Amino acid sequence: MPFSLLHPGLFAFGLACVSIPIILHLLKRKRRPIPWGAMRFLEQAYRKRRRILTIEQLILLALRCLLLALIAMGVGSLMLGSGLTRNLPTTMVILIDQSIGSALDEGELSSLEKNKRFALRALSELDASNGDRAALIGLAKPAAGIVVPASSDLGTIKRLIEQLEPTDSAVDLQSAMARAGTIGTDADRPIRRALVLATTGRGLEHVQTSSSALGEFDRVLMRSIEYGQIENIGVADATMTRSLVTHSGTVLPMGVRVELVRSGIQGFDETNSTILIWDQHLGQAGEVIGRRTVRWKPGQEELSAILAIDPGSIRAIGARTAMLKVTIDDDANLRDNARLIPLATRTKIRVGVIDQQTQTNDNASSISASRWVRAALSPSDDESMGISIVDIAPSRASSLLVANLDALIVLAPSLLDDAAWERISTLNRSGMLVIVTPDIESGSLDWLDHIDSMANGLIGRNPSIQTHDPAIGLANEGPANTNGLLAGLAFEYDQLARSVLVMRSLSLENADSDSRSLVATLADGSAYAVQSSGQDGRGIVVVFGSAFELSWTNLMARPIFVAMMNEMVRQGVGIGTSMPVLVAGDRVTNDPWVIASHRLTLDSEPNQSGSIENTSRAGVIAQLDSQGTMRGLVVIAPDASGAKTDLMSQEELSELILASVNAGQIDWVDQAPTGGSGDEKSILQSSTPGVSIALWVLMAAGFIALLELILARLFSVRLYSTQVNGAGA
Repeated sequence: MPFSLLHPGLFAFGLACVSIPIILHLLKRKRRPIPWGAMRFLEQAYRKRRRILTIEQLILLALRCLLLALIAMGVGSLMLGSGLTRNLPTTMVILIDQSIGSALDEGELSSLEKNKRFALRALSELDASNGDRAALIGLAKPAAGIVVPASSDLGTIKRLIEQLEPTDSAVDLQSAMARAGTIGTDADRPIRRALVLATTGRGLEHVQTSSSALGEFDRVLMRSIEYGQIENIGVADATMTRSLVTHSGTVLPMGVRVELVRSGIQGFDETNSTILIWDQHLGQAGEVIGRRTVRWKPGQEELSAILAIDPGSIRAIGARTAMLKVTIDDDANLRDNARLIPLATRTKIRVGVIDQQTQTNDNASSISASRWVRAALSPSDDESMGISIVDIAPSRASSLLVANLDALIVLAPSLLDDAAWERISTLNRSGMLVIVTPDIESGSLDWLDHIDSMANGLIGRNPSIQTHDPAIGLANEGPANTNGLLAGLAFEYDQLARSVLVMRSLSLENADSDSRSLVATLADGSAYAVQSSGQDGRGIVVVFGSAFELSWTNLMARPIFVAMMNEMVRQGVGIGTSMPVLVAGDRVTNDPWVIASHRLTLDSEPNQSGSIENTSRAGVIAQLDSQGTMRGLVVIAPDASGAKTDLMSQEELSELILASVNAGQIDWVDQAPTGGSGDEKSILQSSTPGVSIALWVLMAAGFIALLELILARLFSVRLYSTQVNGAGA
């Protein structure tokens, strides 16, 4: 806790004065008594009282010294932790909450407007001519130094505060405190440091602080919490049940899964929320393509709902991209009532197939693997299912593999050279789905090294081809019911898988479980088909345990094969090329091919504005390649967790703040009155209980002076009485 003095010279002089009574006492002239006969009897009586008189004199000496010390402390204005005196310049660090929670409507004003008024009130008490300076930091993630380092241009800081608008990110108190702690420190220039926090106690339960680098402040001022219950409902998440929509061929059912969160009121009542799904367009209002009203139960804080939509009503905003928007009813905070969903679109899906033979034969036992695949994905030449098959010879794969392929099915992996695998890996990193099966005839497993380089941990250690005698079936229940690629088969997978038998398979066990997911399992629980995660900008890699040949398995001759291949291709292409959805405040990481970026204007709503670098505001960022083609979108969604209206108590908030600030306590200041500046009290110079002890020191000095006066009179009477009695004797 820092010590400071209004006038150190006066304090030093006052302490020096304390020695005066002591010096006088020590220099007091002592009379040498002259003995004579009658004095012997008086001396015996005086000795009996001398000890008492000595104690009384020492008490008076101590009280007088203490009195002078207290007067010196009071005049010198010795204070603990206050120090906002006007003889030294003040550096004020203002932390203002402009997060998504500050958009909350609290009646006549929003939370942000109250925060701005409080910050402006504190700023108005600085005087640039006295050397006062101020710094301004926004609390919204990522914590931004709006005015850093501290500046004496108080007028500009005032205008910047007045221009602040709510963001869509949560509070980043830890980063803001760390930055504030380094502002205004100057060993060669004595200053007073004040920290002003213009924030509220709502929605801060998730906020964390760190005491690794505490900032030291003479005063910490914070706007008093205004208690009251305000209900708010926000969109916590929204995802598609399918990751890809095609505009030709087979149209599969599609839906939107919406997660809502409710906060702010203890013991919620029943209420309704209306969810709308909009098809967004560039530069114009969208169209409603889905609607559902959901019912909140008493006390319910989270709610999940699925809305069915017509895929045919979804229109692309680019060559391969569509954008949907989820909205709910307006409430106390509008900024968490909407969320955008990116969706990959295709006119048709282009699938490349690499096989060692392209012959067709009516004999089922000699049907090539590529023919089985074509029969499942595109049985007719008119591409009525919306999938186009491109046959690729293994010997020419390195030159024929092009970027416009959405998926690649490798049925003869051992026939590909290193150049072909390098090309496949490059396309997979850009989002292309890769499905691989063992060769029908070749027993070589060297190709697994290339799979491991594309998706490390997908294949187990020491893989081998196993023969199952008798044949083993697929598990009727298992990961396929919940796996992302086969989610569309969840309700019928058990029935479809019962007739499948596997005679030979590649062992896929002992792999890294964190790097893969199971697509299908055998009846003994071992893996039959596995997939990579498809994260970090990569497409998904799927490896089947059996070749698509009847001596390995009868999977291709069963109805499940058609459904499995279609689901796997459509979902895999969509997931592999899906656009990232970031929470407001997160950092955008661009792929190497991104040459330029710009914000898209989907409609006239204000939350679509903002620069590319400012990720604290929701919206859509278009990513362009070297040819200027829009190849990707980055969606920034509002952080609904930061908009919760649950109220933190003043004690809890004090503990949270003091964990990151080296100060005695927090001065809680009531919101500035609305009657104008003439009605406002000074918040920097106001004395709060326990902050300045100058007044208490002077009061103690008065009490000591009164006590010394009473005791001096009492002791003097006793001394006089003793002397009279001695003289009379």
